[in-house]
Amino acid sequence: MAGRPQEQEGAPLALDHLHTQTVADGTPVADASITGVRGGRARADRRRRASRRAAFSSFGLVAAAMAVLLAGGAMFSGASGAPTSNDPRANAVRAVGAAPALGPATGLSLNADLVGIAATPSGRGYWLVAGDGGVFTYGDARFFGSLGNLVLSRPIVGIAATPSGHGYWLVASDGGVFSFGDANFYGSIGNPSATGAPIVAMSATPSGHGYWLVASDGGVFSFGDASFQGAGTSFRHGASVVGIAPTHSGFGYYLLAADGGVMAFGDARFAGSAIDGRHLASAIAVSRSGHGYMVARTDGSVVGFGGAHSYAAPFDLSVAQHPVIGIAASGNRGAWLATTYVEATAAAVQVSSQDPFLVCTRAHESDSAGGYHAVSPGGVYRGAYQFLQSTWNNVARAAGRPDLVGVDPAQAAPADQDQLALYLYHQQGAAPWGGRCAGLP
Repeated sequence: MAGRPQEQEGAPLALDHLHTQTVADGTPVADASITGVRGGRARADRRRRASRRAAFSSFGLVAAAMAVLLAGGAMFSGASGAPTSNDPRANAVRAVGAAPALGPATGLSLNADLVGIAATPSGRGYWLVAGDGGVFTYGDARFFGSLGNLVLSRPIVGIAATPSGHGYWLVASDGGVFSFGDANFYGSIGNPSATGAPIVAMSATPSGHGYWLVASDGGVFSFGDASFQGAGTSFRHGASVVGIAPTHSGFGYYLLAADGGVMAFGDARFAGSAIDGRHLASAIAVSRSGHGYMVARTDGSVVGFGGAHSYAAPFDLSVAQHPVIGIAASGNRGAWLATTYVEATAAAVQVSSQDPFLVCTRAHESDSAGGYHAVSPGGVYRGAYQFLQSTWNNVARAAGRPDLVGVDPAQAAPADQDQLALYLYHQQGAAPWGGRCAGLP
């Protein structure tokens, strides 16, 4: 559909804040005058650290879900070339707030799943990118090329647009950068092993003359006029970094970890983190007004900080198969959420019957009425957690346990009841049980 894009490889990285400059032939070279000031920057970072950082949490999230996010958006990529699922809610975009619904409302049929979304400068459209480099346009976004016809050594994990709206960059998990339209190439990671972790996202500077790449360990790599303001590798945190969002000035940025922790650098103002021990975060975006930022969670909820709006998740028990992987701010006080597809597999979660939430729920629901074999007087609610049969079946499908579909909850093994109850709790909170025992880890 399009010609081969420009891809160039720079020198191997020695630092996590390498800047580049471009010579006449367009070849990126390391700027020694910048790499030589690492010590001064480190001292300045230490002095500003207290005002920049948010405390990351190591709350116990669901192990299987955390494994999906362990290397950020790259882990959602289905770049093997096999067609993705026909799940209508996967590889789709949901509009929240006042954002217009531009589509696709039902899942695209792709050879690789979606891994990123970038809004146009006007806020009236967006680009979607898949793990194989395919690019899809909606609203006023224009197509300038893709990688869908090439074989990549590593999957694409992110996209960033130029300020003009006439171009964009794609980045692969090995740090390779591909430019299209009026997007100029300012460098890429020539030695992926030097990063120590896969690249998971990228953002462009407001001028369009540079960009940042971020790795899952929090390392930040800046190119062109992108200013290095610090990296997550300076701090201990409880989850992998999954996203980056620059401030409107371009002199700061936010990093987001999978547990919802937010870290602010430069002139980025920390306004809170979305850590609750249950939800996984997947993307972050600064609001169009510049007042605050939005954290997108895999369940489709959005948590706003610093004046940005929050949006509730849709009721969806199978959200684990089509988690949200990207957010783009609309020009109309809203946002677009892009989903991907994750194969339903049997949960590899080690569930303890003494989990605080499970203990609390059983005390309310069944301990005095038969425990794991409890049945309500009318026979409708069954088992230790008083499941409706229909709810049990839906949760079993969503959790990758088709062997439990149709099984009477009151006759299921205690370990299976524990697993499905905890799965439901991590997806919907305590609401299915009337809100009791909410807030427990």
